[in-house]
Amino acid sequence: MRSYEQAAPLLDSYAAQGGTCLDTAFVYGQGLCETVVGQWLRKNSSVPVLVGKGAHPPRCDPESVAEELSVSLDRLGVDRIDIYLVHRDNPQVPVSEWVEALEAQVAAGRISAYGGSNWSTTRLRAVNAYARAAAAAGFVALSNHFSLAQMAEPLYPGCVAFDEDDVVTLGQSGVALLPWASQARGFFSDTDPGLLDPNMRRCWDTERNRQRRRRAEATATATGTRTINIALAFVLAQPASMFPVIGPRTETELRVALKALDVELSPDVVRWLVRDGGIHHAHLGNEAGP
Repeated sequence: MRSYEQAAPLLDSYAAQGGTCLDTAFVYGQGLCETVVGQWLRKNSSVPVLVGKGAHPPRCDPESVAEELSVSLDRLGVDRIDIYLVHRDNPQVPVSEWVEALEAQVAAGRISAYGGSNWSTTRLRAVNAYARAAAAAGFVALSNHFSLAQMAEPLYPGCVAFDEDDVVTLGQSGVALLPWASQARGFFSDTDPGLLDPNMRRCWDTERNRQRRRRAEATATATGTRTINIALAFVLAQPASMFPVIGPRTETELRVALKALDVELSPDVVRWLVRDGGIHHAHLGNEAGP
């Protein structure tokens, strides 16, 4: 969002429709996003759950956490961020140093809990193993990419995606998942994938994803909804504590996205959407599954 005037109606609409969580980061819009959210928060009595992020490259180190968090709190006009995520991993840094830096902010009352964004599941397990031994909380949340369309190439350097096996494993661990680009940045919109901007095509326009899009289209037709709602419903149907991050730019896009909350996909349909092979419409029925 380029200004408070542009963002406020969208944030108002989100809150009016029951939205209770906002995701932002130190680097978004070179600080403008946090500033705009802070302006909006100051004019609203109900403060949503805030998810913040910091320590993005080139300052991806534990020493940056306290400094960037101070700036974020000032921009947002709050004393504490509910969940603070390390925006990228730096594998050269021992997990002990990350945990100690984040625990210091919990002890100071400046964050309530912490996690990672674009961290491998291997590093997450290492973080939480160290945290258990140190009687610390560890990562309670992980925000990587996950959607019905698999990310063929990283959207930006250092971006990490969940796969279906990761979701199952993390679901069993109790770590909350906050998948970003959960609608694959418009890949499931009404726009032909071939007409998306080159960066989007580079990341998601593969034959496998086009097949998944066709299955989502067939499911949407059979259930009387939209393809993009099926894509988001697929994420919500995963066997984990899923809190998909969406990025609507207009109130219309927001309303469309929230309709996915009314779509329930059976386990058979969820499996069918990602199955390799041709589409057999005779299998669709009312649930678009075998």
